[in-house]
Amino acid sequence: MLISLGAQGQEKRAYVPSDDKGSIDSLARSEQGTPTALMIDPLLIQQRLKSIEGRIPLIYNIHSHQFVEYFAFKKAAFTQKMLEKRDLYFPLYEKYLKLYNLPDELKYLSLIESGLETKALSNKGAGGLWQFMPYTARGDFGLRVDSFVDERFDPERATEAACKYMRQLYRIFGDWHMVLAAYNTGPGNVKRAIRKCGATNFWGIYNCLPTQTRNYVPQYIAITYMMNYHWDHQIQAQEWARNMPSDTVHVNGYLNLNILSSLSGFSIDTFRVLNPHILANTIPSSHQRIIMRIPSQKYVYFQENRRKILDSAAYFGPRSIGHDSSLSVQPVEQWVKKSHSVRKGENIYTVARLVDVSVFELKRMNHLRSNRIRKGKKLYYFVKEWVMPKIEVAKLDTVKSQEEITDKKLEEKPASKSTKLSKKPKYYKVRSGDTLSEIADKHPGLTVEKIKKLNHLRSKPIQPGMRLRIL
Repeated sequence: MLISLGAQGQEKRAYVPSDDKGSIDSLARSEQGTPTALMIDPLLIQQRLKSIEGRIPLIYNIHSHQFVEYFAFKKAAFTQKMLEKRDLYFPLYEKYLKLYNLPDELKYLSLIESGLETKALSNKGAGGLWQFMPYTARGDFGLRVDSFVDERFDPERATEAACKYMRQLYRIFGDWHMVLAAYNTGPGNVKRAIRKCGATNFWGIYNCLPTQTRNYVPQYIAITYMMNYHWDHQIQAQEWARNMPSDTVHVNGYLNLNILSSLSGFSIDTFRVLNPHILANTIPSSHQRIIMRIPSQKYVYFQENRRKILDSAAYFGPRSIGHDSSLSVQPVEQWVKKSHSVRKGENIYTVARLVDVSVFELKRMNHLRSNRIRKGKKLYYFVKEWVMPKIEVAKLDTVKSQEEITDKKLEEKPASKSTKLSKKPKYYKVRSGDTLSEIADKHPGLTVEKIKKLNHLRSKPIQPGMRLRIL
């Protein structure tokens, strides 16, 4: 349940965990042991830890000192990024820590858990700001975790669950360092370490714990120090992350989120930022009371047109929703071409995971012969999305009055026969690895049978370089 740290450049972009899945402690493990020279005065760190100590002891020793220097020098970019992002989540953390009567300084724990990344996912499957395993999130705290909605990625739901968990652990162990150790490795492993070493405090069972857990408490102490004394080590925030004001609504049953966001007047990308816990483009009919956030500036309009918007977002198939639903239109599913510019520290595997495309497909679509990609290169990929026809209601920012939107009837003009006949033929050049079904999927409205008919294909296989008529 530790975070992955990657090299950070000076680019203005959101913090993305490195493709290197090694955690902080695995990187620092090689640096353990008595150093030949310390770069920061030990007495200074010891005095400062005492001055900021609250309910959780901030013990100074060689282990905590090494991690202070680790975050101050080797991982200074990570420390800076945490300063820039902490205001996004600390008010939320403080609210729930106070509600559950927990030490306020526990808010620093999430920094080493997830790097304040809402969708951080460890190689063991732990996810979210507080790095819950799926079975713990579902079984112990009632969070929804499936392929459509994963509430481990919802900052509010995950934070409350983390507070409940830490409160449970404190009732078991009665010692905050032991709570931190149990949060990392599980209470069962801590109890086994207690039996093996015969002690009931963290430093007494230190040698009986897994290596990553031994480093976990010193990491916490060090990052707490750095968040309070970063200025003395020439680490300052350069660009503060800003919170987008939002309001919460509860929705039930099937919804197409592309349609919902379009009719509500904001982009699907904005929806993703506000709702990291909603993973898919749709919410299935089996899901009830899903928490959804929309931009505050669009909330009044959404509430005034809630029924019409939700009816349209729930519409699929040939059925009618009602003659009086002026916002109701039929969505169209199609392949959408998108691009991703390679950032510093990314490689082909990082990008493939980010855009949810296999490495093989990403290389094929971009004609790449090797896995090497350089910073700034634009990679293209296709995703299948439900999209709305271009309609006036989608341009909410340019319409002066809401009455003009709600009163306007949406019309789709069918193409005339003469227009269809005047369309020029379009062709597609076959690439290595292409199949007829893949070519058909890339072009909305095209089928394998239509390709065969347009090109008089029977049993002859297609070859790279062939020009196939597709329209």
